[in-house]
Amino acid sequence: MTYTNVLLDMLKSRYNLTSEYQLAKKLGINDSRLYKWRKELNSMDWDMAFQVADLLEINDQEVVHGLLDDKYENPRLIKALRPETTS
Repeated sequence: MTYTNVLLDMLKSRYNLTSEYQLAKKLGINDSRLYKWRKELNSMDWDMAFQVADLLEINDQEVVHGLLDDKYENPRLIKALRPETTS
């Protein structure tokens, strides 16, 4: 499951949405766009990602880092964009 789908499921749960139609309306998008995200044909753009972060009250960085794998396949780019973790 992609992080995009995780975010969408979190939104449905938080706002007690019972259908994909309700979710699309909540986000102000059409069903086709939502369908493409769900089927992993596209990932959400950054503006939408930040709108979702606001709706879920989560940190922008968490959303950005979560979506990196959805948006980019180049492992070197992903590694460069992620902060180093210390053990």
